[in-house]
Amino acid sequence: MSKLRIGIAFFYHESHSFSPVKTSIQDFYNEGYYKDDAVITAYKGTKTEVGGFIDVLEEKNAEIVPLVTAAAIPSGIVTAAAYTEIKREMLKSIEQAGALDGLLLALHGAMVVEGVSDPEGDLLCHIRQLVGDALPIATTLDMHANVSERMIAQTPLHFGFKTYPHIDMYEQGERAAHALLKQVETNEPYFVSFVKLPMMPPSINMRTEEGPMHDLVESAIRWEREEGIVSASVMGGFPYSDIPEVGASIIVVATDQSKGDRAARSLAEEFWLNRERFIMDLPGVAEGVSLALSLKTEKPVVLADISDNPLSGGSGDTTALLREIINRNLTDALFGGLYDPESLSSCKDAGEGATLSLALGGKCSPEFGEPIQVVAKVIKLSDGKFINKGPMNTGLLVDMKGAAHIRVGELDILLTGRALSANDPEMFRHIGIEPTEKRILGLKVKNHFRAAFDPLISQIIYLDGPGVASNQLKSFSYAHIPRPIWPLDDIQTWGK
Repeated sequence: MSKLRIGIAFFYHESHSFSPVKTSIQDFYNEGYYKDDAVITAYKGTKTEVGGFIDVLEEKNAEIVPLVTAAAIPSGIVTAAAYTEIKREMLKSIEQAGALDGLLLALHGAMVVEGVSDPEGDLLCHIRQLVGDALPIATTLDMHANVSERMIAQTPLHFGFKTYPHIDMYEQGERAAHALLKQVETNEPYFVSFVKLPMMPPSINMRTEEGPMHDLVESAIRWEREEGIVSASVMGGFPYSDIPEVGASIIVVATDQSKGDRAARSLAEEFWLNRERFIMDLPGVAEGVSLALSLKTEKPVVLADISDNPLSGGSGDTTALLREIINRNLTDALFGGLYDPESLSSCKDAGEGATLSLALGGKCSPEFGEPIQVVAKVIKLSDGKFINKGPMNTGLLVDMKGAAHIRVGELDILLTGRALSANDPEMFRHIGIEPTEKRILGLKVKNHFRAAFDPLISQIIYLDGPGVASNQLKSFSYAHIPRPIWPLDDIQTWGK
């Protein structure tokens, strides 16, 4: 019997409609754009969805047909040119792959493209037209996907992450691969039950260690123990996408349609009844810094600048928190990473040990804080490359396009050549900075960093300062989302 031939592909971006920084093809090159065998080289042995695909297919002695993988760090909407190129290359790779028995596709689910509000749905439609109705397709989806009816119509097999921070990417890749192979081998039909809710909750209180999303995921796992339920995914949505498809949803994959429908409806009702638990009031920058200084702790305190978190689409260069820390002359503190390729270039030109004047940050979004004029000493320079060692994306190479450790007064600052969230301590350790030796860490992060940092720190103070990823959703000028929608609108009942 000949080997099953399974194609694997990956197209990933979380797009912020209100970010001024559009996502170009170069951003995909910077993060990871691979074709053919380079896909295997990049992802084999990594705790990613594609890593999970590869391991299961190898274990089952299937022939892996690597197609195209493309990812970029969350930022503004993707340019039409970038999307068109990647879609063209992916469709061409599928067309040239020969006869396939199935297709595994890792998607995010919250991409927005110039002129295309539902690119994942668009891509899946074009793939389906190319391969026909019979070819099994399975996808993995980020927990913050804005899932559309169009996506669901192309295949019943969708597997959403169950953790935030997302440390089960690999496991969901495995689940998708096992389900796909079972369908290919047995031709057993799968059914999908999908419920879209009129809500787009902020993600600040969406961690799965505790709180409302933890409870919802536990309910989903209980449903998965029922015979006939293959997968139950609670999708939080991405509220910074100004599109008709925005919002939370439930996806249940089942071999029993009626049971899947009951599970999806039950989870949707639970999600709706718990919606207010996702709302948090956060301190501003000055209040948060004062609170951090008042604490007596043995481990570092994190000031989390969530409004400029790059993995929420922030530019990574707003200056409100940095200015407050500098103005207070904080000692025993670390700030990073600050996206500032101009200052990074100046540091490289000056060299290690040099002292120079810099205008830090505030270049992408000066409306959220002007550049800060400082005199800094260059402590160390690096190429900005490191391997993730924490629980999220373990083993994946990260390229910051250069980095500089500088010191302003007694404050240590990490400058980076790309806007990246400080989600792995190796971001600092690779250049000789040990974050656990500091009293205060000012980080441009939200929740993903906790997977690696929680054991190293004592407390987190989430700040809602100036930035495009503010927790205050009512401050954004939405024009294309469905209305009414919670929490922008006061909806008391749903689905009654």
